[in-house]
Amino acid sequence: MERIIVSFLTFASVMASVWTQQNTFFVTFHLMEDLPNNTLIGSLEQEIGLSAKINDSLPNLKFTFKKKEEPIISLFRLSISSQLFTNQVIDREKVSACQYKPQCVFNFEIVVTSNASSYFGQINVQVNVTDVNDHSPKFDPNFIRLSLPESTTANKSVYRVEPAQDYDTGGNNSVQSYELNQITPSGSASMDFRMEEIRSISEVSRNILTNVNLDYEREQLYVYHILARDGGNPQRTGTFTLEVIVVDENDNSPVFDKSQAAVTIEEYTAVNTPFYVFHASDKDSGKNGQIEFRFKKFQEQWQEIATLFSIHNETGTVKVIGNLKYEHGKVYHIIVEATDKGDIPRYATAQLDVTVKDSGNNAPKININFLSTDQGNNTVSVSEDAFLEQAIAIVIVEDSDTGPNGEVTCRTFNTFFGLQSLDDGYKVIIQHYLDRETQSSHHIKITCADKGTPVLDSVLEFTVNVLDANDNPPKFSQFYYNAKVNETNNRGKEIIQVLATDKDIGKNGQISYFIEPPTDNRFSIGPETGIVTANVDFDREQSVHITFTVRATDHGTPPQNTTANIWLDIEDVNDNPPNFLKANFVFSVDENLPNGSFVGAVQAVDKDEGKNGEFDFSISGDYSNKSVIPFTVSPSGEIKTYESLDREFLNRYDFQVLAVDKGDPSLTGTAHVTININDKNDNAPIFIFPSTDNHTIIIPNTTPLESIIASIQAYDLDEDTNGYGNGKVMFYIDGGNEGGIFYLNHDTGSLHFRKAVSVAQDYTFHLKIRARDNGHEALEAKRDLDIIVKYMNATASSIPDPNDSDKNILIVVIVVCVTIVVSVALIALICMLRRKNEDKMKDDGPPFLASGSPTSALYDRPPAYPYQNGTPGDKSRPRVSFSKENDTFTKQQLMEKMTGHPNGRNEQGKYTGHNQQNPKSHTEESPSEISGETIPSDSGHGGSEEDFNSHNHNNNMDKRIPLQPSYLKNGVFMMQEPINNHSNTLPNERRLNSTSSNLPVSKYIDDSLLTSSINSLWSDNHTVNRQNSCNVQKLPTIPAWTGYHQGDRMNDSLLFYSKDTTLGSHSAHSRDDDECTTTSGSYTINPDEIDDSFDNRPRDMFV
Repeated sequence: MERIIVSFLTFASVMASVWTQQNTFFVTFHLMEDLPNNTLIGSLEQEIGLSAKINDSLPNLKFTFKKKEEPIISLFRLSISSQLFTNQVIDREKVSACQYKPQCVFNFEIVVTSNASSYFGQINVQVNVTDVNDHSPKFDPNFIRLSLPESTTANKSVYRVEPAQDYDTGGNNSVQSYELNQITPSGSASMDFRMEEIRSISEVSRNILTNVNLDYEREQLYVYHILARDGGNPQRTGTFTLEVIVVDENDNSPVFDKSQAAVTIEEYTAVNTPFYVFHASDKDSGKNGQIEFRFKKFQEQWQEIATLFSIHNETGTVKVIGNLKYEHGKVYHIIVEATDKGDIPRYATAQLDVTVKDSGNNAPKININFLSTDQGNNTVSVSEDAFLEQAIAIVIVEDSDTGPNGEVTCRTFNTFFGLQSLDDGYKVIIQHYLDRETQSSHHIKITCADKGTPVLDSVLEFTVNVLDANDNPPKFSQFYYNAKVNETNNRGKEIIQVLATDKDIGKNGQISYFIEPPTDNRFSIGPETGIVTANVDFDREQSVHITFTVRATDHGTPPQNTTANIWLDIEDVNDNPPNFLKANFVFSVDENLPNGSFVGAVQAVDKDEGKNGEFDFSISGDYSNKSVIPFTVSPSGEIKTYESLDREFLNRYDFQVLAVDKGDPSLTGTAHVTININDKNDNAPIFIFPSTDNHTIIIPNTTPLESIIASIQAYDLDEDTNGYGNGKVMFYIDGGNEGGIFYLNHDTGSLHFRKAVSVAQDYTFHLKIRARDNGHEALEAKRDLDIIVKYMNATASSIPDPNDSDKNILIVVIVVCVTIVVSVALIALICMLRRKNEDKMKDDGPPFLASGSPTSALYDRPPAYPYQNGTPGDKSRPRVSFSKENDTFTKQQLMEKMTGHPNGRNEQGKYTGHNQQNPKSHTEESPSEISGETIPSDSGHGGSEEDFNSHNHNNNMDKRIPLQPSYLKNGVFMMQEPINNHSNTLPNERRLNSTSSNLPVSKYIDDSLLTSSINSLWSDNHTVNRQNSCNVQKLPTIPAWTGYHQGDRMNDSLLFYSKDTTLGSHSAHSRDDDECTTTSGSYTINPDEIDDSFDNRPRDMFV
């Protein structure tokens, strides 16, 4: 059944709400039971209007129970605003003070004090708890089985029905009616049993009676339900089940000898002391006549009776089991039942009235009610900022004695606390200001004594703990903190820990730390620990010192705080390498300066300080070889020469300079240094043609005018920059050109036939040729050139042959056809050879290093060097072969062919001037004898002007090796190094390959030695126009080879090939009217056997 509780709160009229001199007020409230916890009962302020009457504000008033005793403090709660609330759900039937009572009333007193004054008042409160119908009637027990003899006659009582217990009281909530319903046998029109009410002294009971004589053969079992109904709304019902078994009988009830008695016992009666005995008799015999005694359950005062008294179930003796207490006018009414043991028990009741007598003089009893926070164990807490005369406790003194024995006086001796009397007790007040930091607790002793004889007294002791008030701010251990941290600090690592203390305790003394202002996100601080950590990375180079503030705040109300400053020194770490002012330093220095000459200075800065910011300069270890980089770098950064420089040996040096600081570990900065060697005019021109052994040319007298009959060639080791500079060579005719027959181009050296010569026989012109460089103090060289004008019959040679035209056409057709066929065959052959070479590259090394090849015995294998894309000795390298018209030749044969000597050296008798010439000598060479004649088909240097002008002169070179030119009779030009020639002024240890393997080398001799002026000898770009050169087998373009090894020699000479270098098949050629021919042999490198990767080539071959 759904239970609907309609709760309402009715405030009764205030009883005696009149201001009296005793400051006492009376208030009555009505409260329904079973309302939720914290239900508002009423407001004392609203009912009384106390604040207005005493002219004080409600917040200053404090309402406290005068007596903190059960069940008041468990059932009710007071708020600081004088509102009275329930402290739990009040169940009227479960509160012992209200059980089985028609009225449930609670009376208690409220003490009113003021924080702003010494006011003290009292309110008497009465709370009436009204019953609601929340319990159903309940039988105990709710089932019984009876065995009745069949001789039971009609109208005979067979069972007394125990009344149903309904915890509800008053009105219609209690049991109002009973009803008997027959269950078995069912369907019967009449019942064999009925229920009748029987009234006795104390109650109305109900008996079950027979309506008929029982007949076992007619009915053996009866089942009845007895319903107990209350009068509530909605109505509640309880059920009792009665089962009757018809058998065969107890027809007499017990009888007390006294149905009512009264006794008086002393207050100090000892426990287990008997004080009364009940007597009863039963006419029945056997178990039906055996009597048992018991207290009637659920009678009024049942809880107290069951606590203080007991009865023996067989003897009927009543004795004391609890401590008796005298209460004026208090009487205990005890109802006792006597029951037989028959199958259908019968019982009788009697009443015993017990009065407790006051006896003797008793010591006063002291009770204390703390108005402040009660900490238990007679300990109370009071704030140190409490007002004077503020009450902290109420002392209630009770003495049950009368007369002087009951007159009590209390006293205490304490500096800070005292007593003020009340009508029925005392209040404990504050007499002096409290200071927890001086004295945190006070022990108070109260003594109360009566006026009896002898005097009896009682002592109450309690402790007052002084609560802390937030009256002290935090204090840092230091006003100023200093800390240090490395600039490469780890974020989150502790920097410093600050500490503050507070004399207060609890929350007032609990300190939290903060960064001030809160927007400073550079640091964090542990709120509890005070450990300061960094949220950012520091850079000493930006800020050497940082100042910030920390704040310590307690948790009091209101909080107090203080601040301290932190000075943070950022310590340097070596985190900045020296930084050069430039990434690339470019200096220039003249050649031929003495050792130790100043070149320039590099500069760097280091942002670090101390040793971390100090650094020394040095040259990189990769360039420490003084034979490669002839410079020194001092610790201060000054660059000086290590030896005298020769621009003709190398015109530019590149290396790296290091700046290493003195930190631990040290850091290094790197810069690139380029030193350009300024040229000085220290080399005179050197003639190639005419030479001492080849200075004669022969031309016919029929040579057309303005024809180029020869190319005068000379070179200068000094620098020639785009036609300007010390190395620029100009050509002049100093003598022997009477009549201006010949014209010599000053720039190109081309010798022209300018005027016709009428001769009847051969005639020789002896020209004096001078080559002068372009230096400020020019140096020059001279040569003799003999020109033989050969007389020819021009008339006979000019008669045309009529068949020549047809023959020429036929020749042209044949040549074209043959050329096409040969070209196709060559292309096919090249493709086949390249494919074959690619297959062999995987397994073989260069052919000239292969075991069993003609050259394998002549070439030493290079030492093992690391390679970028291979390993030392990697066989997957291209093969290179030297062939003369597809014939293989040895190194010795090659050198013999090029130099005329098997070991590559010129013998003394082969030259007249150049073999011992010093390139730096300014002395003019003496003319030599005519060593031979040169005809057009076998001329030395008769190149055309187009050939001469086709070269681009580029002097941007990296390294140059002083070589001694040799022009041999066999038509091959060779640059020979005078290694063993001690008269040579150049250092013989300097070579092209005397540099570390990681430096670039691009030094070469181009084919201008063979076809044009020697001015382009040291050229980087070689786009040569071969318009007047025929049948020249051109060497392929080969990447430059770098590296050096002490064994890299080809006998006593070095053979050089370089990038974009073309080696012609002859050293000089002249114009022929018919065709271009040459008498020298043609040596070629097969281009199909050359690979771009040339790492495994012999070390004495430079490409």
